[in-house]
Amino acid sequence: MSLHLIQTALEKHLIALAPALPTAWPNKTFTPATGTPWQRVDHLTNAPLDMTMERSMHQERGILQISLFYAVNTGRVAAMQRAELTRAHFAPVQYLTEDSVKVEIGDTPRIASAMQDADWLMVPVSVYWGAFIVR
Repeated sequence: MSLHLIQTALEKHLIALAPALPTAWPNKTFTPATGTPWQRVDHLTNAPLDMTMERSMHQERGILQISLFYAVNTGRVAAMQRAELTRAHFAPVQYLTEDSVKVEIGDTPRIASAMQDADWLMVPVSVYWGAFIVR
């Protein structure tokens, strides 16, 4: 019941990042415009951790995976600048709230090495989060 609230809080925070990029959201049709930078959002959840003997609370954990796409042959600078801007936007320690759920960003987001295919250079930014849920 809480995962959709966690995802909503994280997505709202990403939407607040300016300047905005066209975004491929989960379960939404998206076609990137040739040569125009864009980002893809994926929610990667981890196994929850039970926190008490009586199992009255657990911690949801996961990664907001933001993949940044920039046209090949345009250099890496713009892609890396956007990755760093995204990392700064999700810098710790932050608490994002949606309804009754508070999501904690407790670690600096990770920027991984860029990967290239025929048309796009992709830079992954991983935002690690946790949320304590009382049953």
